[in-house]
Amino acid sequence: MKMRCFFLTGEMEFVFFNLLDTYFLPNDRRSAWFTRLAGSFNVFYPALIEDRIHWQKYNQADFQIEKLALKQIRAAEPIKPFLFAPRERVASFPEPLVPEPSPVQALLFGVKSCDLRGIAVHKKMFMEGEFADPFYAQRLMNTYLIAADCPLPENSCFCNLLGLNPFVSEGVDLSLTVLEEGWLIEVISERGKNLIGAEFQPSVDKMIARRQAQREKALQILKTQNPKDLHSNLAQAIAERTKDFSFWNQAASGCVECFGCLITCPTCFCYLLYDNGNAERFERTRVWDFCYVPMYARVGGGANPRPRFIQRFINRFHCKFMHFKNQNGFYACSGCGRCFTTCMGKIDIRNILGKL
Repeated sequence: MKMRCFFLTGEMEFVFFNLLDTYFLPNDRRSAWFTRLAGSFNVFYPALIEDRIHWQKYNQADFQIEKLALKQIRAAEPIKPFLFAPRERVASFPEPLVPEPSPVQALLFGVKSCDLRGIAVHKKMFMEGEFADPFYAQRLMNTYLIAADCPLPENSCFCNLLGLNPFVSEGVDLSLTVLEEGWLIEVISERGKNLIGAEFQPSVDKMIARRQAQREKALQILKTQNPKDLHSNLAQAIAERTKDFSFWNQAASGCVECFGCLITCPTCFCYLLYDNGNAERFERTRVWDFCYVPMYARVGGGANPRPRFIQRFINRFHCKFMHFKNQNGFYACSGCGRCFTTCMGKIDIRNILGKL
């Protein structure tokens, strides 16, 4: 909301935030709100389990609000499987297969900024262009998203190098900040507004100020642990080093081809289609595929343009930091750090990108 004020010396414009779109949920009302949400949705949330954060489905019998891992970084698993299924039927013959919405909508509570980069990438791949994927579109439409700030980024986090912040202001239904006395909730979408109920109170200016201070502190943590910016034209830098196999062999020297980096990546979108059938019926199934698989690029007739692993290793960087960036204006990487926290060879992608 803007208000213009006129003075003898000229015109001055002040910008005010509409605080009616930001609400406060006291600590003693959090469980009541969660219970109400669970009455309408299949709620999934990040929980601290044996010192690791994992996605867990809400179950009233064993749920404890204290188990919510909202101030910590992202879960070990990405949110990708909720929207892009690892395996699903996508076609049948002679009867057509039409995607049907789940009778109960899903709600992902506590998603992080790096999780949402995955959705942004998948929207480009599955919902834009000549054909839209009805299965992905149906799941996304059927899923509510409540984001949570990352006030305490860890050493594995580098979202700031990829143009992201450790907090969310778009692309979700609600955005949440954990304060000492409760949660500060910002409404982002119209359907997010419908999730606000009698449990909430109006926010006050000092809460907004504390949220801002907390976010600035998180940004400073990221800048301190990631002091060196990536190449200003990373796509061009990768293109120029494509045939420098000594560089790439050194970068991949610890890789054991376990595929952990690809399985846990929130942005990877490759898939494989295969058919099963008999004399009366055929079905087509889609499964995740990974660019490190030896037969990944094989074409009809058996030719394989990337028979060597190092060629497939380079292709991963081409895909995420060159081709996708050139076509869509942002990187197909979120800076979540899952790839090297999972990596058995301890290959830190930041070290590779930093040398380009």
